[in-house]
Amino acid sequence: MSDTGEFFKKFHETINNSLDDVSRNNFANLESNSKRVSYLCNLPAIKAYDLSVDIEKCQTGGDFPVRKDMEKARQLKDDGNKAVQKGDWAKALQFYSQGMVFVPQKETEELSILYANRSAALNHLEQYEETLADIKRCLSLGYPRHLRYKVYERKAQTLLVLKRNQEAITAFQDTISALDEANSLNKEKRQKMRTDAKLMLEILNKGLTLAGNPKDPEPLNKTPPRPKLPGKNNPQYPAASEAVHIDYDEVRGRFATATRDVRAGETLLIEKPFSGVLLGEYSKTHCQNCFTRCLVPLPCPRCPNVIFCSEKCSEVAQKTYHGYECQILPVLWKSGCSITCHIALRMITQNKRDYFNEVAATINEKPKGVYKTGDYRIIYHLVSHEDKRTKQDFLHRTQMAAFLVKLLEISGYFDGKPREKPVEIDELKSMGVDEKYKEDVDLIGGLILRNLQILQFNAHEVFELQCPKPRVGKNIIKHTGKSVFLAGAVFPTLALFNHSCDPSVVRYFCGSYIVVRAVKNIKRGEEVAENYGPIFTTVPREKRQADLKEQYWFDCACIPCQQNWPRYEEMTENYMRFKCDSDNPCSNVIAVPYDCQEFMIKCDLCEQHTNILKGLKSLQVSS
Repeated sequence: MSDTGEFFKKFHETINNSLDDVSRNNFANLESNSKRVSYLCNLPAIKAYDLSVDIEKCQTGGDFPVRKDMEKARQLKDDGNKAVQKGDWAKALQFYSQGMVFVPQKETEELSILYANRSAALNHLEQYEETLADIKRCLSLGYPRHLRYKVYERKAQTLLVLKRNQEAITAFQDTISALDEANSLNKEKRQKMRTDAKLMLEILNKGLTLAGNPKDPEPLNKTPPRPKLPGKNNPQYPAASEAVHIDYDEVRGRFATATRDVRAGETLLIEKPFSGVLLGEYSKTHCQNCFTRCLVPLPCPRCPNVIFCSEKCSEVAQKTYHGYECQILPVLWKSGCSITCHIALRMITQNKRDYFNEVAATINEKPKGVYKTGDYRIIYHLVSHEDKRTKQDFLHRTQMAAFLVKLLEISGYFDGKPREKPVEIDELKSMGVDEKYKEDVDLIGGLILRNLQILQFNAHEVFELQCPKPRVGKNIIKHTGKSVFLAGAVFPTLALFNHSCDPSVVRYFCGSYIVVRAVKNIKRGEEVAENYGPIFTTVPREKRQADLKEQYWFDCACIPCQQNWPRYEEMTENYMRFKCDSDNPCSNVIAVPYDCQEFMIKCDLCEQHTNILKGLKSLQVSS
């Protein structure tokens, strides 16, 4: 193993090499996911495997054990102060935000000072709502009383800019009160600030009286609105429009069709993921919970590895998955496991152990009624192709499940609450799980193995469109942005849509929500197909079909594959293409030179003639 990480590969190879023929045969004869995980976790090779050595060698993925670092926090605060002296407020904002991440949970005063300093940077950058939010945070954390006059005065001035004069009056009053405790401020400056504040109070009170004491304007809400379907929802599949119906047949399984004619541009589905995970490389730039970019981030109280965009997202994460993952994230990142493996774990950590104990009794029964995005049983019954898997496939995925089960044990998940003490590296000297958690290994381990199979066919990549800022004075007609792979997620309703190399919909993201819109007119009864990756315009048919077979285990029979449609680069302006319109069914496409003088063209495949005037008339109408 190199010092760049990915130690799971070594773990996988070591366990594989340790298995004799008897062990392999025993494993191959197991018929349930629970038994597979339980069997592997009890093997001597698993119990004897020392993961701590691999983790110590690995230099990437963050520090483990997880620790905050007050010295680093102070250094970043000093760097921010130096940037302020140079007048570089944007750089100061960056340093203060980075410093917050490393402040230990008990050092509330130090964190309050960083929030106060950042509020000054935000104020200079004219980010006024964010300024007020940071002032509120610094005061709630116990900002030193002898310095509070600074933030109260800043709050008052900020409120004046926002024309929230009623609130500004209160802030100026608080400034005057706080000046009584400003022991480090010289007497002359203190008196001047008090006089200025009283003068502003007099002006504001007179102005408000003359204006009839109007109410302050509402604070500006910069949170992007949650996307909503424009029309009615499908009563059984609430994430989808009433224009979408989910059908079923033995060949295609479940698939989406149009209940009416759909116009290009219509929104057909908006769905929150059942579970999603941000890629590790974006953990310091994007919110761990909703995937939005964080310009003014909030730190995790317990680890320096993630950030949040708001108190709401932080609270959701801390009360569910991050409470358990906080101490084990670096191990996951160092292991080299894929994003789908992390999603398989989060599908567990976002719910308490008791939840799975409750659903276990009916887990094999398909849920009836409304298709609820947040119901794990819905996910459990997505396609997994368990009956088509090889013994080696099961073995590899079971090894990953055993690794993830071990992480759950040390995170406190099996005890029903996150650990208060940090996880120490000695706890990973054995990959075996304590015998007292045997039932948890059976149930939760089996579900993780099921998750790993389901996600192979049902996970989606989450993208962010990143566009460079235009140069000053340059008119932008076409941006040079690119879609960047940001996270992985599973969307239960979208997972029911089948693939086409010529999809009828396109998907994009608003934070973690996925939005699906029609890109062409869809007639009533036609299938509403999305695209799993390869598209006919850029990828040859042979490669498309090979990729889909390898990843999703099906032979694509969409029209572009049946008729072998040309890629864009194979098309030229010298030829027009018309579908063969003979009496006999024929899938051929006839290439006609643009200067052709004939209108009855012979098909080389069926040797019948096609009248191209109808096609030309259609082109004329569409243009």
